[in-house]
Amino acid sequence: MRFIQYSSSALLALALTSTAAYAGLCEAPFMHDGGQAQLSGSGGMQLGADLSFSDVRKDGADSCEARVQGTATFGLAGLPPGKSSLDYWMAVKSGKASFERRDAQGKREPVNGKFDLRMLGLFAYGAPVTKAGQTFPAMRFQINVDHKAVQTQPIVVNTGLKKVGERQTIQTATGSQSCWPIRYTRITDPTQASFNGLVLPVPGMTSAVTDWFCPDVHMVMKQESEQSGVASVVEVTKLR
Repeated sequence: MRFIQYSSSALLALALTSTAAYAGLCEAPFMHDGGQAQLSGSGGMQLGADLSFSDVRKDGADSCEARVQGTATFGLAGLPPGKSSLDYWMAVKSGKASFERRDAQGKREPVNGKFDLRMLGLFAYGAPVTKAGQTFPAMRFQINVDHKAVQTQPIVVNTGLKKVGERQTIQTATGSQSCWPIRYTRITDPTQASFNGLVLPVPGMTSAVTDWFCPDVHMVMKQESEQSGVASVVEVTKLR
């Protein structure tokens, strides 16, 4: 099933959760006027995004808002990727984001979809990453999708216990970085979607995931995952 059937705000949330980490989205390096974040994926899950940020206002480490524009793509299991244009006002409070867009009269209207930006285990670990062997608890998140999207039921994501491995040097878009590999299991519950009146089942997925958290940039710069023997990589390719 092509991800183009999901709402643009769902794509935006997935793109953002694939980059920000413990420092919080409001403190991410791209969260300033003129900021940019670009990511690309390969393998079984081909998430891509090219995002720009403007009209940024920060009220604290976990409270901010910004206009986010750009494009996002998603392909799954070898299917051609869907593509969506993004133009939203995003507000973040206590780790959760809400979105607004312009209606036909040019006024801002709320988007019904809401997202916990800690989903997929990438946004917040609850404490600084300090040593190998450190663990972070299992968590459960729900994505309530915009009513204009084809998806008819919430998407539920569970992450298992996360464990930090030995720090290693990897190549990133910002050069060589000393980063912590954080490994865990990610389970997406089965759900269903409707398309042109046809309701289709969407099977659950279980993936073994490694987040490469790089403390010098306060971000996960690369995520590796494997699901049913199919490997995927999503990494930040541009950051400013």
